[in-house]
Amino acid sequence: MKSKLQKAVSVVIVTIGLFIMSACSDIAYDKESGQGLFQDIINVNIKTSPDKIVLNQPVTINANVSQGVDAVNDAKEVEFEVWKWGDKNHETLKGKHQGEGVYSIEKEFPSEGIYYVIAHVSARGMHNMPRRQLVVGNVSEKEIAQANADPNQSTHEH
Repeated sequence: MKSKLQKAVSVVIVTIGLFIMSACSDIAYDKESGQGLFQDIINVNIKTSPDKIVLNQPVTINANVSQGVDAVNDAKEVEFEVWKWGDKNHETLKGKHQGEGVYSIEKEFPSEGIYYVIAHVSARGMHNMPRRQLVVGNVSEKEIAQANADPNQSTHEH
């Protein structure tokens, strides 16, 4: 026979176990979207059209957003942060949904140099913000190497 203390300890252990299991099920399930949280991450691939960016000519910058093999057409937010290497001023532009998981902006670059673009994408309870370097006009290999070695370009501040 179990003593009263053993029974009380058993009840407490079972209660704690049930509490932990219910808490974990809330963590693993998003009530708003109806989806489990243990799903494929969203992938974001930044592309430009045309590939070679010409000074003062419009360029389309796309963020191709997917999750697994599916295009993400329901992103909550897609913004493009653009700045020239060495410049502290960053421009933020809202992406427009084009269909098939593609969100885009059109931009002209007024001066030659090295630019960076970060696509800030929030979708399906996740956030991804890949960065891509853009070379506008005639830029030397030395300048590209200097920009790549610049520790200020490995991180940025908002």
